[in-house]
Amino acid sequence: MHKLVKAVAFFVWMLVGAVAVSGTSARPPGTSTLQAGTTDWKRFQRLDPGARLKLTIGTAAAVERYFVQLNDSELIVLNLTTKNLPRRQLLRMVADNPGWIANTSKTTYRDNGVRIGPDGLFVGDQKMAELAEVVERIPRDRITSITKG
Repeated sequence: MHKLVKAVAFFVWMLVGAVAVSGTSARPPGTSTLQAGTTDWKRFQRLDPGARLKLTIGTAAAVERYFVQLNDSELIVLNLTTKNLPRRQLLRMVADNPGWIANTSKTTYRDNGVRIGPDGLFVGDQKMAELAEVVERIPRDRITSITKG
C-alpha cells in the first residue's frame, strides 16, 4: 500500500511539473483549444454541427456559441442567448442542414413553425430576433481562441 501511495504521489508530482513547465493549464477531458492562426484551424472544420464552443474574440471574455460552419476566412456560429428562442429546434436545424443555416443571409430556411432568413428569426408570424443576433459570422482574424466543450 505504501508503494502505491508513493507511486501515485510521484505521478501527480510529475504531472504538475509538466504542466508548469509547458505553461498550459489543465482542461477537462473532451475539451480542446485552438489559437486562431495555427494549423489547428482545419481540425475544427470537423466539428459536429451544433457542438458547444467557448469563443474568445480579441480581449473580450469568452462567450458560449454553437458551431455551424468554418471556412478559411470565418467561423459561423449560433448565438442562443436571446430569451425565448426555440433553442432545441434551431440546434436540430443546424445538425440537419448546417449549410442552410450558414446561407440564411441569402435564403429562408423553414422547419415546421420556425423560419430563419434575411428578415430574421420567426416562430409562426412572431419575430423573435434579427438574423445577425442568432447567426454570427466571425472573421478568422478576430478570433483569439476556440474551446470545444
